[in-house]
Amino acid sequence: MKHLLMKGRAAAIASVAILCAAASLAAGVARAETTTDLRAGVFMDENAVGFGAGVLTPMGSETRWYFNPNLEFGVGDHENIVTMNGDFHYDLPQRSRVSVWMGAGPAVVVQDPDEGSSRTDLGLNVLTGVGGTSGSVRPYAQLKGVLADQGQVVLQGGIRF
Repeated sequence: MKHLLMKGRAAAIASVAILCAAASLAAGVARAETTTDLRAGVFMDENAVGFGAGVLTPMGSETRWYFNPNLEFGVGDHENIVTMNGDFHYDLPQRSRVSVWMGAGPAVVVQDPDEGSSRTDLGLNVLTGVGGTSGSVRPYAQLKGVLADQGQVVLQGGIRF
């Protein structure tokens, strides 16, 4: 019974995160700079493969600051992971078709082991990445550390469109 309650709580948190991401997308639709991203990666500390999606939108008139809320799912040998993230990043000045960024943001991490109870943890993401800046589909790669009780290191790649 307790396991079902934890799964219900994780589903509720995931639903709220999806609604927040959708609201952010709807608010930014009028801005041509708002893009969507799809990602895949490896949760290295948990030996899990992950996938997810997010929204990238510039903050204010200065386009070096971005808000990137996203939702990620990791499927591992002994545990599944759901992370809901509210990442912000700053694009370092570049003179090329490549963007380099550094950022951080809050995270909610839900870990569901094969045995035992699910755990929900609050954390802080610290990230850096590199990605293309031109074209309708732009690849990117990102390294993220999740500072939490059950911390993670995540290596990701994806596309923005």
